[in-house]
This record gives sequence, structure tokens and C-alpha cells, in this order.
Amino acid sequence: MYVGVMYFRKILGVTANLILFLVCTTTLVTAAPPEVKHQQDTEDFVYNVQAGDTLILIALRYNLNPIEIALANKLSNPNLIFPGQKLILPGIAPPDPLTEAPVSVEGKIHVVQPGESISSIAGLYGVSVSHILLLNDLSNPDLIEIGQTLQIPTEPPPTPGPLTPPFEAIGLSEPTIIQGRTLVVRVTLSEPAALSGSFEGYPIFFYGNNDGQFWGIIAIHALIRPDIYPIIITATLPDGREVTRFENVTVIEGPYGTENIQLDSTRGQLLDADLIEAEREKLLSVWSQVSLRPKWEGPFWYPVAADNLRITSNFGTRRHYNDSEELSFHGGTDFGGGIGTPIYAPAAGTVALAERLTVRGNAVLIDHGMGLYSGYWHQSQIVVTEGQEVQQGDLIGYIGDTGLVTGPHLHWEMRLNGIAVEPLQWVQQSIP
Repeated sequence: MYVGVMYFRKILGVTANLILFLVCTTTLVTAAPPEVKHQQDTEDFVYNVQAGDTLILIALRYNLNPIEIALANKLSNPNLIFPGQKLILPGIAPPDPLTEAPVSVEGKIHVVQPGESISSIAGLYGVSVSHILLLNDLSNPDLIEIGQTLQIPTEPPPTPGPLTPPFEAIGLSEPTIIQGRTLVVRVTLSEPAALSGSFEGYPIFFYGNNDGQFWGIIAIHALIRPDIYPIIITATLPDGREVTRFENVTVIEGPYGTENIQLDSTRGQLLDADLIEAEREKLLSVWSQVSLRPKWEGPFWYPVAADNLRITSNFGTRRHYNDSEELSFHGGTDFGGGIGTPIYAPAAGTVALAERLTVRGNAVLIDHGMGLYSGYWHQSQIVVTEGQEVQQGDLIGYIGDTGLVTGPHLHWEMRLNGIAVEPLQWVQQSIP
């Protein structure tokens, strides 16, 4: 499990009472406004939402009530926030750049304040997490202290210089990549060493053989800000010495459309923030477990037979529900089909979850190793059990209309390090 998930759970565990404040849309509309904590002429701080943020996590970080944030930003559904979204934090004034915490985007130094994280600091300045880590020689994004001074990058990451031993070669499958895709990093070492790495605060797991050839896979978030980002790679030699290398990857905007999903009153109740968050936590506890060996081989197959192949909604599509202004994105690919249409495992793996969920309906999760999971939502019937080993082409269930749906279909999802990535890429090419 990566550290970010452990930190998130710790916060939730010691502040369970605050979860009661994150309520459904109806409660937010009818609840009495919270007490105003600041004068009307106080300038509110505008927070830039980061990948992995929730309203509760942001509220805890700045000692606020989630309702205050939701009301200040007119959020009809407080669960539907997305990276890059600007949120007013009422009563939190931007730190004075002339005092102990300079925050001007023209500045080069930031003093860590209570409740801040590398992600929130990166969002404050509009820079990448990896670039801050690289500039400050930080290997663990969670190990920062109040009062610590950080250099803030004001320019793109520097161009990598010549490779130094033990690095012999480093290659990226797509040096310029669109949002939502999976990036493959290949590394050749000239001598034995253990490889580790990170991208935007998430770990990179490398798999290698005895001839010094390694590869790792990186999830590029579908809502990450287009920019140049450094990939941090560290080789640890047998004597304990560490050699760190970075490679730049350019992320560009994906060709994603927008759709508005209309739900009836019964299905709409499944947008309740508490239901969504509880189910998200359950799934996080599953796909945060990493098996450090790939269980798949070659391209994935489609999860439905070729004669039933009908895509009804693409991955990455920006979504609104019931004409709400709140924006999310579609984390998978939807296949249309009648109830009872067979669903097949697209690659080998281990069934990590097979049960009925509230929002996703009858659901199956398959662990393919290396932090990669595939999910199959809304089934009418599940025919596999947790812990079962499946091979490519094995029957795992049948298409249905359970959970948050507007009609029968299969939602097929791929998660890497808990981040949703384009499933069809895994069909169209062999990864790694």
C-alpha cells in the first residue's frame, strides 16, 4: 500500500465525526449555513484540487467544516470534485508573502504551514509534485515538516544530462502522452541494483530480469494539468549508494468529449456523497495492494465477444449528472448489451473482489499484478469468487443493470496505482 492511502485512512480514522458533515445534495441545500468565521472583507484562499483529494481531506487539512467549503463553492454534490478545480476556502486567508510563508507565484521559497502537503503546495503554485520533490531532493512526499523551507520551481524541469552508471539506457514508450494513458518506462542497468521511482507522488514499481533489463508502468491521470513532468528513478547499489535520475514526459490534453447523464429519482439517490465515499474506500483497500509480478502476458482481450462489441461511452468523457455544474470524468469504457450477455476475463489474474456494491452494482475486480486492476461493474450475475485464479477468456459474469446505471451495460475499468487509465490502450497494444 502506498503512503498516500495510509495517510488518508489515518485521517479518516481519527476524525470519524467529521464524515457526518459530508452529506448528500438535499442536506446541503436545507442545512443552516455554518457560522461565518471571518470578516466580509477577508480575502479567501483559492485551493487548486489535486489528484486524490476529497472534500473531507481538504477540510481536515485547513481545519474547516466540509459544509462550509461546499456552500462557499455552491457544490450540489460535494463528492464530485476533480483535479484542477478551484475551490474557495472560506476564512482561510492566503499567507502573506512578506511573512513566514511566502506564497506568491513569483517567489522561489515556501515555508511549510500546518496542514499542508506536497500536493497542496504544488497546487498553490501550479507546478508538479515531482518537480518539487526533485528540486528539493525529497524521496518521500509525505515526510515534510512544519517550518521546512522548500524551493519552488519557476521554470520547467531541466533537460536531463548524460546517463551515469549504473544507468545505461532509459526509454519512455511515449515521451509525449495524452491524459489518461499508461506510460511504460524501460531501464537498462550496467550493474546489479534495485530500482524504485515515483511520478507525481505515486510509486513506480519495476520488474526486471537477470540481464539488467527493467520496466515499470505509470498511470497518467485523465485530469492532470498538461505540462512537462519529471519521472524520478533511483538505483540502489548493493553497497547502499543511491543514484537518482529523472526523465521528462510531456502530458497533453486528451481528446475527450462531454456528456450529461440523466438519472431518475431512484438511481439519483446513489449519488449520495456518503455512499460514494464509503464504496471508494472499500475499493481503495483492494487496489492499493500490489503484487510485484505481472500476471498478464501480451495484449488484453475485450471483455465481451466480438459479435457483442458495442461501445456506448468512452473513457475520459467529462460528465455532468442531471444538469449539475459539477464535473467528473468517466473512469472506464462502457459496452452496451442485453442482460445476460457473457463477460470474459481479458487477461490472467486473481479475483480480488466479487460482490454486490451499492453504486457499482454486482462487481468483480481482477488483480493483474504490478498495481494493475481491472473492474467489471453492474453485472446481473457473478460467476467467480474472491481468490480465484482466472485465465484470459474465462467467464466471470453477465451484463446487467445493477447500481448507478441508466440501462443494461458493462462498465470496464482499468486502475493502476488506484488511478483510472484508458482500458482500450491495453487491448490495442502489448504492455509492456
